[in-house]
Amino acid sequence: MKQLLLCLSFVPFLSFTQIKIDDVGDGWKGKVEQALTIVKQYDTEKYNLLIESCTHISYSLLSFSTTENGNTILISQKQIIAGNINDLAATLVHESLHLFILKNKLKMPENYEEVVCYTYELEMLLKIPNVEPWLVNHATKQIEFYSNR
Repeated sequence: MKQLLLCLSFVPFLSFTQIKIDDVGDGWKGKVEQALTIVKQYDTEKYNLLIESCTHISYSLLSFSTTENGNTILISQKQIIAGNINDLAATLVHESLHLFILKNKLKMPENYEEVVCYTYELEMLLKIPNVEPWLVNHATKQIEFYSNR
């Protein structure tokens, strides 16, 4: 029994070994790991694309999350402090698709790329049981906004 518990204690560590998650304290890394678990649990295809496209997750003082260096997702400090795990999962999915588009040199207008990424994010959100309605509303409004620009 002790051996089983010891093995299980390493599962979260082993699950995300392809992605380096910065540990800056205050439980930020744990929140990101929880978000990755949500993605993996409810949408394995999006999880697989995420781990294929992203090798590093860090944090930013910007008011929005973004990507950097073609392989890094930067989560805004504001968002990580808010601590909504489903919101973080949506961000990881959204930003990973931006990385995928960049890595594969897919050319499209910026507005269209945002529509594609928010639609991709929304697909994952709709798979999460009891997901917060404001997350679905936000993604839907962003799709409308970028579609009309």
